[in-house]
Amino acid sequence: MVTPQEAPDYPPMRLVECRAHEREPATILFNVRKWRAPKSERYTGWLYALDQSGRLTCFLKSQKPVQGIRCLPSGNLLITIGDGLIQEMTLDGGIARQWIATGCYTDRPPPAGAIAVDTQTFHHGVNVMPNGNMLILGMEIREFDDWPESTTDPNAPRSRQRIVGDIVMEVATDGTKVHEWRLLDILDPYRITYGSRDNYWQLRGFTDTRDWSHANGTCYDPRDDAILVSLRTQDAIVKIDRTTGTLKWILGAPENWRDPWAAKVLRADGDVTWNCHQHDCSVTSAGTVLCFDNGNYRAQPFAPPLPHARNASRAVEFDVDETRLTARQVWSFGAEPEHRLFAGFQGGAIRMPRTGNTFITYGGICRRDGEPSDEAGDALVEAKLLEVSREGRVLFDLRIGDVDAGYPGYYVFRSDMAPAHLQVGPA
Repeated sequence: MVTPQEAPDYPPMRLVECRAHEREPATILFNVRKWRAPKSERYTGWLYALDQSGRLTCFLKSQKPVQGIRCLPSGNLLITIGDGLIQEMTLDGGIARQWIATGCYTDRPPPAGAIAVDTQTFHHGVNVMPNGNMLILGMEIREFDDWPESTTDPNAPRSRQRIVGDIVMEVATDGTKVHEWRLLDILDPYRITYGSRDNYWQLRGFTDTRDWSHANGTCYDPRDDAILVSLRTQDAIVKIDRTTGTLKWILGAPENWRDPWAAKVLRADGDVTWNCHQHDCSVTSAGTVLCFDNGNYRAQPFAPPLPHARNASRAVEFDVDETRLTARQVWSFGAEPEHRLFAGFQGGAIRMPRTGNTFITYGGICRRDGEPSDEAGDALVEAKLLEVSREGRVLFDLRIGDVDAGYPGYYVFRSDMAPAHLQVGPA
């Protein structure tokens, strides 16, 4: 097994804090990718395992764009590699199975033995349901007339636009689609936030498109057989009935929702700061909703956004009352002055089952001229992994990248938890 210290071409990392005896007895899995790398290294990525004592093991270096990682009940790992490929990896790095999105392999042969899923592409991470099926994110493009040409000028003209809407798919391991939920059929296709006109999909070859919803995480809620989806450029987490496909509620800022969707927006119960541009969503053992709130803009068009330098990201937990359609903020970490840090993209939050600690991934911390920024572009980028107690004590602190040393940057999509006994890497 290779440690970062033994491989100088690996990402620079610095362990700031590790109170091992107070940490969750578990293994943490996460990816690292280069930011602003030369073309020859653009997709270089690494997968790491981190044990309770803070020992790091790099078990995969790949020239493909490694993104999401999940630990399966079998102990194998489910890896999202770039747009259109998902691999089931054994603990020694072997490939047990892999799935391709058919739309990504129209002009090239798929990997040998790959299982085809009839969809344009896969993106972001994958989740696994109790029945063994996978929750996978796809997309579609539709054209809409009279769509807003600006998120800052309410008087700007409107025109016909190509809109990307996410498709959440439940896929069996043989590639069969069991269910799919098309967000453009469920939510208001004309609602915009700061970000709904972004060029995310243009950079991936889908010309003249707008990133209306940008799903980046899913979760299955077994209590009522429903699906939660995090939608970054709707500043919302939505809950959908798995059987009927109907919208159950919307968790996020109430501005700019029209009828009939406005009736599904959760009302604040007490003092609530709504999630903005969030990543990752999960249902805790207590039934609450946890996410990583990136916090970009902290406003909805056409109110002025919060300046980058005053912004902060956080992990936040909401208690949703589905009868009253209300949300109460019951816990957060990151807004306190001593912990303020702005990660404008990527990230995640996991509630640990034994200790109640929360593992937080500040995935893309951007700085331009020394100031926080949410425009990654040519910024310097680094990441930070924290484990914090319920009381907000920092038990673990790992820094990835070193912008002070002039590294262009490294970022982390999210982290996942595996059993403590998991031994990842070559024998």
